Amino acid sequence: MSQGNCATPKKKHDIGTANYIFNKVGKGGTNSNTDLRSVISLLENRKKDPYYREKLLRLKIPNSCSPNIIQELTQCISDFQASIQGRNKADGVVSPSGSTILYLGGVRLTGKHIIVDLDDQNLYAYDGKKKIHEFHCASGDKKHPTAIKPSLHHIFRKHQKYRSRAYNAQMDYAMFFTNDGKAIHQSNAVSVTSFLKVVGIESLGSHGCVRLSEDDAKKLFSWSPMNTPVFVDMA
Repeated sequence: MSQGNCATPKKKHDIGTANYIFNKVGKGGTNSNTDLRSVISLLENRKKDPYYREKLLRLKIPNSCSPNIIQELTQCISDFQASIQGRNKADGVVSPSGSTILYLGGVRLTGKHIIVDLDDQNLYAYDGKKKIHEFHCASGDKKHPTAIKPSLHHIFRKHQKYRSRAYNAQMDYAMFFTNDGKAIHQSNAVSVTSFLKVVGIESLGSHGCVRLSEDDAKKLFSWSPMNTPVFVDMA
């Protein structure tokens, strides 16, 4: 690998070379200079984030100019997969449209996918590396968190009109992504709730669902086919 500086870190979920890769990185990967720098940049950004910092305290991120960069980065990716993804059989590989790229805070190179960012209460919809939608959202309250760790799900049920029997609440444009009933759906006063949660008022929110305004929920419902990946991020 040629010497040079790592790619400049980008704002979370903004499109840039630090947010996606073109080919596999790690064991048996193409390992181009651009992709290597992108993965290193993502790892560095994750290690700085408050949620991930303690969990990745011992993670050794290699220098991009190391003569053993492939071996060292493969080990680093394996350690990340074990500690953050909980993978018993970590393979040390980041694929352009796999799961690890999402856990790293990146986006997939191909295919529709949704990222729910619990830290800034935003929902992002991507078609490959192109961002199609960005919406304010409101996630679960303190007693009913949407997630307690980063997690990857898929939409398995959709209802244009839906009413919750458990909470006697209208949940139109509902797209369910967990077996315990969490869904992305329409609600009221989402922008206000989203803002208050961002500034630290965690007592507000849903019973675990991801709320969107009616217009936003309608757009996302139309855009999202069944089995669309939904990644819930803690950062």
